[in-house]
Amino acid sequence: MLSLFRNHKSKAKEGFFQKNGATILEQLIHDFNGNCNPIQLYSAEELKKATNDYHSDGMRYDGWNFRVYKGVHGGREILVKNFGERSNYRSSEFLIATELAVSSNMSNHKNVLKLLGCCLETELATLVFEFPAKGNLPHHIYGDNAQSLPWKTKLKIAIEVADAVSYLHHGSSKVFIHRNIRTENIFLDQDCVAKLSDFQVSLPIPLDQDHVFSECLSFLGHLSPEVLMYNRYTKKSDVFNLGMIMCEILTGKKIYELLRLRSSGDSKELENIMEGNLLQESNMKQVTECSKLAVRCLDSDPNARPTAQEVSQTLRSIKRFQL
Repeated sequence: MLSLFRNHKSKAKEGFFQKNGATILEQLIHDFNGNCNPIQLYSAEELKKATNDYHSDGMRYDGWNFRVYKGVHGGREILVKNFGERSNYRSSEFLIATELAVSSNMSNHKNVLKLLGCCLETELATLVFEFPAKGNLPHHIYGDNAQSLPWKTKLKIAIEVADAVSYLHHGSSKVFIHRNIRTENIFLDQDCVAKLSDFQVSLPIPLDQDHVFSECLSFLGHLSPEVLMYNRYTKKSDVFNLGMIMCEILTGKKIYELLRLRSSGDSKELENIMEGNLLQESNMKQVTECSKLAVRCLDSDPNARPTAQEVSQTLRSIKRFQL
């Protein structure tokens, strides 16, 4: 593992390098027994040059504790996640280490935004990802852009996100939950392949348990009832988020516009809105069944929700439906 942190370092940055490296290594050992897919080390100067000194023209996303920039390094477009001045140092150090640990071990999956490497020479480690040419999902489903993706592409994206979540739940020796699955954290590459990202608040569930208690660190509109009431997270909490994403894809409405329908408990009204938004689509049978599946994912009883794997399998079955 120590080879991960191999690089020549200036004395001025030695402290940051050692501190960040130790924190990340500790997290990798805790979460994955020290295992990590190979990633590249970038110098602080390389990333400053790649992003034109983090110029505002290259900023692609402004998060709650980070900013994301487009950059070019070695002729390749990259996405640089910089925590810099926006972060609370104590909390962000752990969150960054978690994101690197989980992302590096998830990067082999085609529906996860690939972690290329990191820079340890900054006060808080900087993360470098593959560049998703078509940005994140909200650009394609809200407002004037709501009709920019054909139905078959929307269905494909839903399947791919469910695949990524299922892999997170079952792809390693430990069960991990994402806890922050939102449309903003789903990116699309040039071919509209979905890429799940942002594993900062991901948590492992102990082997002898099916849940974990933790403070809420996501937008309230995405939280399942059991999380809101008891801070109780399970794999089904992520499935609830999948249901919200499916609703957003089907309706073209932002999360806060859907909260009223969710709180009213009128699942039939929600189904009708999802189907009505896609009346012009050629395969209404697929739309109808997807609407029903989304409502199942949003059930107030987590035990009544399907698993992420079942969501993926059901969506694939729906994809085969003909007129």
